[in-house]
Amino acid sequence: MIPPVPAVMLGVKGDEEIADDLTIVWTFVVNGNPPQVGITVAGSSAIDGKLHAALPLIQRHGEFTLNVPTAEIVVPFDKIDMCASKRMDKFAYAGLTRAPSKTIGAPGIEECPIILECRVTQSHPVPPKRILFVADVLRTTVHEGVCDRQGRLIAGAARIFGMTAGCGEFHTLGERVGHIGQTVGRTDIRY
Repeated sequence: MIPPVPAVMLGVKGDEEIADDLTIVWTFVVNGNPPQVGITVAGSSAIDGKLHAALPLIQRHGEFTLNVPTAEIVVPFDKIDMCASKRMDKFAYAGLTRAPSKTIGAPGIEECPIILECRVTQSHPVPPKRILFVADVLRTTVHEGVCDRQGRLIAGAARIFGMTAGCGEFHTLGERVGHIGQTVGRTDIRY
């Protein structure tokens, strides 16, 4: 009951047995400077109880991309969410395009306006069945028009959506109601 929850698609590098994989994960900001994020990956899928295909790949390679989708690709997002344990070409299945990373081997998703290339620094088991990964953000790629010249996100530039915990619905970001630091006259805070 803590809406909205960020909607992100996770990209992981494959190996000789498993193709590059995509899945949906819980994510959060750990630190702003240096930029760090956290994700949790379940040991098994909520859909069929089988092991998430992405989990052993993250553990093996220690890297991933976080891809922020827009409302225009909510159907591919849901397709990926519903096949977490399947080992197949999920890019083709969902009609998405691989975006090569510059600093890691894990692919991004071209259709996503924001892609974070991340390297795992820590992992922790979270009973009963999740693993928490903390990662450094090595590089961020954004589509043109998503940030201003100072690198500040323009919230309404892309129809980014979140998952609404408690009802299972997706909603785009609504109207601006304020900003961090407004009560002390600051406009420079971006975390």
